Amino acid sequence: MTEEAPAPQPATEDPTAAATERPLAVRLERVARRFGREQVLRGLSLRLPAGRIVALRGSNGSGKTTLLRLLATRLRPSSGRASVFGRDLVREAAAVRREVAYLAVHGGSYGTLTARENLRLACVLTGAPQDGVDAELARVGLSEHADRPVRVFSSGMKRRLGLARLALRDAALWLLDEPYASLDEEGRELVDDLLSRARARGRTVLIASHEPERLAGRIDASITIDRGVLLHGATE
Repeated sequence: MTEEAPAPQPATEDPTAAATERPLAVRLERVARRFGREQVLRGLSLRLPAGRIVALRGSNGSGKTTLLRLLATRLRPSSGRASVFGRDLVREAAAVRREVAYLAVHGGSYGTLTARENLRLACVLTGAPQDGVDAELARVGLSEHADRPVRVFSSGMKRRLGLARLALRDAALWLLDEPYASLDEEGRELVDDLLSRARARGRTVLIASHEPERLAGRIDASITIDRGVLLHGATE
């Protein structure tokens, strides 16, 4: 049964940190990230219990992608402290990467490799078994295109390949950046199914999306970023 999103609690550090005995998947303490003179994240503090599916909302440029890239160790915080399952994002970045799977808006595939080769390479790099590659290609509807180079794929096909790559990772934390983008209705249902699989397996998911209606009933809570500031207690 999906939990209801908690009511606004201004005095609580974070809306996802409702009374629970669950261990923390993500902990941020006054994390900031700057690019030159531009400060994108401004002292975020967040506690995300393990096993929850949480929507990350905000307008374009609010800092959502920067936060996801930081948690995926693609970026370092400019200041503050951050950890994933108790492992420091900076000092233990390699260990964090073993716990995290990241679906970016763009990229993630090698255009000169085929779809099957891309997934097999991803398995080698992450230590995942390769015996599920063909099954995942079939699940996302790419079996007939498995031996075509990804450079000829449409954006929707590349997104489907990204979903297959994500599903192959036995990662405890999934970071999804606009996973419904570039997908037709059939592809969007694949994302819905992926979230159901994540819940069944007890994974923690942080999903940035501009589609609150699509996520209704599929998430446990939502948090909102506005100009790099986390709006505590802003649940929907």
